[in-house]
Amino acid sequence: MGKSLFASISLTVCFGASVFAEAAETAEKPDEAEKTKSAPWIGQYPMSGFVRVATAKTVGKGHLSLSLKVQYFDYDQYRDVTGCYCDLADEECNRKFGSVLTARYGWAKDHHLALGIPYFRNHIDFKGKTLETSGIGNVFVFEKWNLIKESNRVPGVALDVWYYFPTGDTGRKIGTDDYAWKLTTEISKAWKDFSVHINPGYQFSEGRDSDVIEGNAMVVFTPLKTFWPAVEYNYTYAEGSGRCHDVIPGFIWKFAPAATLKLGAVINADTTMRFRDEFGAVAMFLYRF
Repeated sequence: MGKSLFASISLTVCFGASVFAEAAETAEKPDEAEKTKSAPWIGQYPMSGFVRVATAKTVGKGHLSLSLKVQYFDYDQYRDVTGCYCDLADEECNRKFGSVLTARYGWAKDHHLALGIPYFRNHIDFKGKTLETSGIGNVFVFEKWNLIKESNRVPGVALDVWYYFPTGDTGRKIGTDDYAWKLTTEISKAWKDFSVHINPGYQFSEGRDSDVIEGNAMVVFTPLKTFWPAVEYNYTYAEGSGRCHDVIPGFIWKFAPAATLKLGAVINADTTMRFRDEFGAVAMFLYRF
């Protein structure tokens, strides 16, 4: 009788303990889920900025995007032998129209491949020399891998590997005759009212004095669901050519579920390049299928 009573009590205690443990575990699950649940603004930013900035975001597996970026350069100053900038004479000009058509395809989760075709048109009349050319520059491909997904506490991180084909023409000032490789990193973090994106990059090729160091950053503000003011910053150091700092304020307008328009004003803050365009404009249209 004592053994039977002891066994019954033991079974009751064990059963009660298991029920209590299960209930406690069930009660804790919502709290744990709340801790791991992503905030609604995580990942809510575009894949790219105005000129060079990219984010850690990929196009999505099985999706295709097409974008057309257009930028107009009207260089109004040149650097003389003393290092000072002088205005071009009234009869002189140095204008360049540049456009890039880019296709991105998400071939796997957190990966996409891209193909870009740049086209340039030059009209130069400087110091008695005239050059009027047009054509395709250095066609490029790149693979993007979003290796760290953004969370409430951790930024998203992506790596890009670029290859530029030697399809340009140095003499006609339409790209270069050399191939090039470029490595870039995209670090992105979103908060409720804005997101921050940082892109270091390094480019190298077979050409002499041709290495390029890039430092790009962007802040995107999200006051509305489909209209986002933004500011981009681009730093360039080109070996043998000099350095350049550009600031691009503008806006990103998602005017349809799959379509985006971007407009920005390119302001040159400082440069040591030979020619300087103090103020320009850039526009981009993107559609995601």
